[in-house]
Amino acid sequence: MSFNRDKEFMRQIILTHYESPQNKIDESKKMNSYESYNNNSPSCIDNLTVFVKIKQNKILDAKFSGIGCAIATSSTDIILKMVKNKTIKLANEIIDNYLNMIDSKKYDEKLLGDLYVFENINQQINRISCAKVGITALKKVINK
Repeated sequence: MSFNRDKEFMRQIILTHYESPQNKIDESKKMNSYESYNNNSPSCIDNLTVFVKIKQNKILDAKFSGIGCAIATSSTDIILKMVKNKTIKLANEIIDNYLNMIDSKKYDEKLLGDLYVFENINQQINRISCAKVGITALKKVINK
């Protein structure tokens, strides 16, 4: 799979998921049948709660709420879309692969989907925690 690495195209993917996230819910919405985990960044305003509905080791639905910058919001929105209808095992593979990319470790580009737009985020040290805040919450909640 080949990805479009045009910087403007990549920026547009991030902005689309930031300005109109498909998986973001209002904080007042009751998510009683979902497991949740809240994670925040020690260095900025990012504070996201991830909600997942799991049945028979499969993620049926995933949503998030909270405040996040463009990187935190868009990365969370993208990965939640990716893990829906996936097994916990496959979701963990996607998450670990993404975190490896962010941490400049070996990763499989084929597992990334639109998350590839964050491939250079590790060059901006102050943005690494933004790129991880929602994804870390997702990993925690699916592995409870």
